[in-house]
Amino acid sequence: MTQGNCPSCGAPIEFTAGTALVVVCGHCQTVVAKKGLRLEAHGKIGAIVDTDSPLQLNVEGRIGRDGYRLVGHLQKDHGAGPWDEWYVEFDDGRTGWLSESEGAFHLLTDMGTEAGLSLEDFSPGHRFSLRGKRLVVEERGHGRVVAAAGQLPSDVDPSADSHYVDATGGSGVFVTLDFGTGASDPQVFIGRKLKLEELGIPPDQLRPRVKKVALQQARCTNCNGSLELRAPDRTKRVACPYCGALLDASQGRLAFLQLLEKPDHAPLIPLGARGKLKGAEWVCIGFLVRSCTVEGVRYPWEEYLLFNRGRGFTWLMNSNGHWVFLEPLDAGDVAVAEGTAAHLEGRRYRAFQAVTAVTETVLGEFYWEVQAGEAAKAEEYVAPPYSVNVDRTENEVSYTRGEYLPPETVRDAFQLKESLPVPHGIAPSQPNPHSSAPVWKWTSIWGVALLAIFLLVNVLAARETVLVQEVRLDPDAQSGTPSAVHFSKPFEIHKRGNMRAELFSPVGNNWLGVQGDLVNEESGEVISFYDEVGYYYGTDSDGTWSDGSKEEDEYLSAVKPGRYTLRTTAFFEGAARGQSYRVTLVSDAPRASWFCVSLVLLLIGPLFAFFRSSSFESARWAESNLGSGSDD
Repeated sequence: MTQGNCPSCGAPIEFTAGTALVVVCGHCQTVVAKKGLRLEAHGKIGAIVDTDSPLQLNVEGRIGRDGYRLVGHLQKDHGAGPWDEWYVEFDDGRTGWLSESEGAFHLLTDMGTEAGLSLEDFSPGHRFSLRGKRLVVEERGHGRVVAAAGQLPSDVDPSADSHYVDATGGSGVFVTLDFGTGASDPQVFIGRKLKLEELGIPPDQLRPRVKKVALQQARCTNCNGSLELRAPDRTKRVACPYCGALLDASQGRLAFLQLLEKPDHAPLIPLGARGKLKGAEWVCIGFLVRSCTVEGVRYPWEEYLLFNRGRGFTWLMNSNGHWVFLEPLDAGDVAVAEGTAAHLEGRRYRAFQAVTAVTETVLGEFYWEVQAGEAAKAEEYVAPPYSVNVDRTENEVSYTRGEYLPPETVRDAFQLKESLPVPHGIAPSQPNPHSSAPVWKWTSIWGVALLAIFLLVNVLAARETVLVQEVRLDPDAQSGTPSAVHFSKPFEIHKRGNMRAELFSPVGNNWLGVQGDLVNEESGEVISFYDEVGYYYGTDSDGTWSDGSKEEDEYLSAVKPGRYTLRTTAFFEGAARGQSYRVTLVSDAPRASWFCVSLVLLLIGPLFAFFRSSSFESARWAESNLGSGSDD
């Protein structure tokens, strides 16, 4: 440990961190550098301002088995309020940086310089691989060190405007590329995202949230209206519900920025309303009206900012009475082929629309520097009832995962007294109420069962030939008269079932019809049938030809067992001239027609459902300015 006195004011200072090269004098804010045994003054730096961070210098924590201490503190600013970064020294001598952003913490380790990278190549949404990790750029920004305290690994220059790129990968990986004041060969910091409770800092070492207490019951600096802030420690902008004033809250106090146009209607979910959704209680703290214009037509929608102390911020979006619950996503968790598709957790989302969204109305409190009139490119990818939404500006991109909610779910969650507007039209991520998939599923099940029955019936069928009756007509027999009638010998049918009657006749260029009467000798019951064969042939300019058949068959339904006689009556044209025919009766012969008819009837339901489903999808995708067709 190095001890000494500040070269500027003489106050005692000491270096307790083995890796620190400079220390900021706590009395005069002089940056004191260690040069061997000498201490040098390197100018002054601003004092830390209150940002309501829960961290403070010299607190100790433990992540897993690794103990650490916060030994240095920087505040950077790009003109919209400072953010905090903490210099960390581990018990084993390793060092790192702990940054804070919108209530989340990123613990990063210096991995050295990466040559060949250029700042201009890292636009928001850009995908790249670095050190074996696949990453997506979420933000490209810049900032100056405006304040410092404690011990630091290097000198600080408050005049230097440094550029950085923040990117995320899968499983919470977070990467910062620090380009400094240059535009290439950045310093690479790799780490991961952590929650406050994951930092392993004892609660009694955390700093009281002074800003929270100060702003919970604040007053508008424009109209003096009472403002009750629900997330004052994370709020950067407040829009007064009384006068429409937009106030800056990033400095721990409210400061007037501009007067906004008030909403033309009250939010459907009042500010301050509490509701339980997705297993958490949310409080509604902000309300936006955004819109896009397509082919000269304005399409507005509402967004409600929800806050939960443990889960952070999320959104409810209302468009034409359709509600979508939106949760933030790390860019590294979703793969987006812009204008084509997005992939998240093994699910493919089809591109639906890309528009320029403009913020029109602001009410309540927000965790970013919201402005009326700000524009962003908004893209939506859908896999109903889910969606992936991308908001892209010049320097930042954010991703959210949406889930469609029925209006009654939102009403019940927030216990709203008034009914919510009835949905109009079809929402991009609205589930298809006529989806044919379940119908096809059950049709397949019934189809397999039907086929199994058909096969079983055929396997068990007897197919017993109970009669073969050869008949030669008398030369003077007359068609359809008693002279053309013949009787078979009695025969037995042993099993109830269909009877197949087969007729064969060696006809040539003529026809022969046979009416059969199956007579039950015990009951006198008669079952009749008629078969006809005809066969014609000849030659013409195209060669030989033939038409018709010399054999036909007919099925008789459910013939009972018993003793029968077959009476046949022949029909023909002209004289019999010795024509002959043969009738064969096959008992218990299943026919396939019932299976075919059943199959057709079975398909009516799914085909109708498919038609309705396709009509719904056609109407949905008719509103898309990117995709087309249907997956259903």
